[in-house]
Amino acid sequence: MPKQVDHEQRRRLLAEAVFAVIGSRGFEAVSLRDVAEQAGVSMGTVQHYFPAKQQMLTFALSHMRARVMARLQDALTQLHEPTRRDLIRAATAVMLPVDPAGREEACVNVAFFSAATVTPAYADQLRDGYGRILTVSTANFREASRAGELRDGIDPDVEAPALYFLTQGLVGPILVGLYRPDEALALVDAQLDRVFRPR
Repeated sequence: MPKQVDHEQRRRLLAEAVFAVIGSRGFEAVSLRDVAEQAGVSMGTVQHYFPAKQQMLTFALSHMRARVMARLQDALTQLHEPTRRDLIRAATAVMLPVDPAGREEACVNVAFFSAATVTPAYADQLRDGYGRILTVSTANFREASRAGELRDGIDPDVEAPALYFLTQGLVGPILVGLYRPDEALALVDAQLDRVFRPR
């Protein structure tokens, strides 16, 4: 009986190989051959799933979003009776390169941002990702406001994007060693202290 192949799992394996190549050699080093070598499969296997390099990279970018969401779900399940602030803080920490998985994702994300300036397909995916995150973040801040968790005068529609883009702005400084992960998280906590009422 022929061996059953999980095609979606194989695509994810190749996406992870793309991440490893970007993380070790940079975006320009990514080729179908390099990804095949990294994944331990034949060049023909890679071409079966992704006939062109851009198809492979576009899938890898979408896989990264799924990977981040899975890590976020793991982080949230570890919280016991979390407040809205706890949920927002956990989501923010997952988006920062404060652990090996986050660092790898940040390196890949930065590489795609550079490529997106000349590749509309990448720009479309990144814009969509921004939109989704901002929608969820704003909803969380609005819920916190309705629950009386925010300080007086705090506008959730302003503070949600402000926190998110503070987070994005910290990615580069962490990656190049200007800020340690704990220092970056301290800035996030200071921002949350400014916005949320004391517990």
